[in-house]
Amino acid sequence: MEKEYVRGAGIHNSNTMVLVNKTGAWRLTDPVVDQFKCIGCKICSDFCPDDCIERLVVEKSAPAGTPRIKIDLEFCKGCGICAHECPKKAIIMVESKV
Repeated sequence: MEKEYVRGAGIHNSNTMVLVNKTGAWRLTDPVVDQFKCIGCKICSDFCPDDCIERLVVEKSAPAGTPRIKIDLEFCKGCGICAHECPKKAIIMVESKV
């Protein structure tokens, strides 16, 4: 039986797909999250084609500025879809330092 890959963390954790999906040094822009604007709605992670945005478990009563998402830059391609789709404009794309 052939191994079936599921979109999501399972791909990043598998031994065969991890090197294929890593960005390397060619990404031109990086997403930067303003944690004070981010409401943790998960829209950015729903639209991310590389599935590299993780929504963190945070209480609704957590103080402003508490990180609600985490972006894995090893897999981010710098496409900017997350920034475009964010309803609060909490993500901006900046020139990569890689």
